[in-house]
Amino acid sequence: MHAEGRLLARLGDQLPGTAPGQFVAPHAIVVDSRGDVYVGEVSWTILGRTLTPPRELRGLQKLVRAVGNG
Repeated sequence: MHAEGRLLARLGDQLPGTAPGQFVAPHAIVVDSRGDVYVGEVSWTILGRTLTPPRELRGLQKLVRAVGNG
């Protein structure tokens, strides 16, 4: 957020979920030497128990830069 409260950027979708670009329980973010951004998540949450079939969620997701969303 900008000091005036304006959103400057968003990482991922606005809604939680398990699709690419969505998160359920993000807990870490890292940028590698090439500028690629990765988000780590808790791999077992209450959501994982309610999915059919129950399963662990992904633990690491590499983000892809969206072009033209300015």
